Amino acid sequence: MEGVKSIILERKGEKDGFAERFGKVIPNGSLIFIEGKEGTGKSIFCQRFCYSLLKNNCSCSYVSTQFTIKSFLRQTASVGYDVRKFLMAGKLLFISTEVTLAETLPRKTFLEGLITGRKLFDPEIIFIDSISTLLKDSLNNENLTDLTSFFNRLTGCGKIIFITANPTEWPEEIHNTFRMITTIHFRTSRETAPGIGIVYNMYLEKFNGARFKYDPITRFSVRPGVGLIIESSGAAF
Repeated sequence: MEGVKSIILERKGEKDGFAERFGKVIPNGSLIFIEGKEGTGKSIFCQRFCYSLLKNNCSCSYVSTQFTIKSFLRQTASVGYDVRKFLMAGKLLFISTEVTLAETLPRKTFLEGLITGRKLFDPEIIFIDSISTLLKDSLNNENLTDLTSFFNRLTGCGKIIFITANPTEWPEEIHNTFRMITTIHFRTSRETAPGIGIVYNMYLEKFNGARFKYDPITRFSVRPGVGLIIESSGAAF
């Protein structure tokens, strides 16, 4: 199918089921926003999306405010999303902001550093996890337009951009702007379900230009060596 990227993940002849719940494909030129508080699963979903896209022959760059390259490779391997061969083959570019930007630039200049990082935006798909952590000291209502215009130029060229954000890390006005301008809007949540206890849900709040049907809510868990698992309890769907 032209003009889209598949997010189907198949291993040993079995699909993990998330692609079918999330619309199977992502249109080129999409801006995907994954929001949620700390510890709700934003990063593991980025890793899962990145792994499936790499396996489907896409090139990706991944900016992390949490992991170094060693800890990222260790983390992805531990949940069954081992990306080492893609990194070695040049299909994945990984950038740790704590190792690069943080050592050379004051945090108030991170926005400029992001926008001028040309090599970062060469691949077909870009992950920024998390943009609120990265830009909380440099992004404001005055320069927000610079960033959104930059993203618009990239998506206008067919790039797909994934960004994650914690709503508690920056102003509500900025957070709401990203909710409005994104093509696809996910929200992760840690909740208490009656009779069950703590559960994790992924809400698909918006999907402009969806080619296939999608589900508005998916309950999930994370299993070592396997990654994300759909929880199929009756209360989930």
